[in-house]
Amino acid sequence: MSLILHVDGAKWRNHLATILSESDAQIVPVIKGNGYGFGKKVLAQEAKDLNLPVVAVATVAEANEIESVFPGEILLLSPSAHSDSEKVIHTISPHSSVFSAEMPKKFVLELLSPIHRHGFAVSDLGTALEKYSKSGKCEGIAIHLPIDQKSSAAEWIDKSLQSITERGIATTEFNDSVWVSHISENDLVKLKKNWPEVIWKIRTGTKLWLGDRTSLKAKAQVLDLHAIHRPTRIGYRQYQVGRGWLLVVSGGTSHGIGLEITTPKRDFLSQLKSLTKLFLNLFGWNPSPFSWNGRKLEFAEAPHMHVSLLTLKGKAAPKIGSSIEVDVRFTTTTFDQVVFD
Repeated sequence: MSLILHVDGAKWRNHLATILSESDAQIVPVIKGNGYGFGKKVLAQEAKDLNLPVVAVATVAEANEIESVFPGEILLLSPSAHSDSEKVIHTISPHSSVFSAEMPKKFVLELLSPIHRHGFAVSDLGTALEKYSKSGKCEGIAIHLPIDQKSSAAEWIDKSLQSITERGIATTEFNDSVWVSHISENDLVKLKKNWPEVIWKIRTGTKLWLGDRTSLKAKAQVLDLHAIHRPTRIGYRQYQVGRGWLLVVSGGTSHGIGLEITTPKRDFLSQLKSLTKLFLNLFGWNPSPFSWNGRKLEFAEAPHMHVSLLTLKGKAAPKIGSSIEVDVRFTTTTFDQVVFD
């Protein structure tokens, strides 16, 4: 009873090598959360095999999990966490109160970006640099950019660095290094031209690990199959299903199946799509991420913890024990197995 991620190993690793070779900057793989579906230790081993000097994680627990696998440095993205490991580079923001008692040996200073999540204003950077450099080494400035950028990221970073240097802070004081997420190659080219002395360290997760979706296939197992010859009530909620087939397949809420991520949708088209989906749901349309022979299957009811009940119309159906495909969001899915084919 397994939800399995099948990986075309040769194709996937070729994609990783291509990303590394084509980038004109140092790539810092992000290994956080569920490990982008692979698991954190799997990705840490890949980073080790690629001879990369540093990776990034979100929490101390994640750093502890991969430390035994990855021999290099580990950038800790959370500005409110402290690790005793000598391998860890800490991220500091204005509200990193955890560092009031124990100063970090290695750190980056987070710059407040258009995301407005956390970070220092340019005007406060000098004071922070002076404070934390007394007992540790600044490994750079960190910038986390929006994914949907409404203005030029290169222009914003360029102005920020100009403002920093105009305040008398030399790039050598932050190790000539800028750690940045979600920047395009075009913006990077512009920045390298304007700041040739800066070492650009690109933190990347989705583009690196999930950039070639054709090398990844998620599959579920058909655990049971029932022919429905007349309208029948099924499942926990005893909803009525019509004639056809009822499939019981591996993959439920514990895997992340059927869970939706709430995001504010303010544009007209997004709201129209949401209203259309709600209208169709009222008439029994409940699409699932599972498919068989190119046909999308529908949920018979909300997914259970480890399995899902699906409906299928027609005379043919998959056999018990066979596999069907699942279209999932890898960053929110926990697989029972990761198989390199």
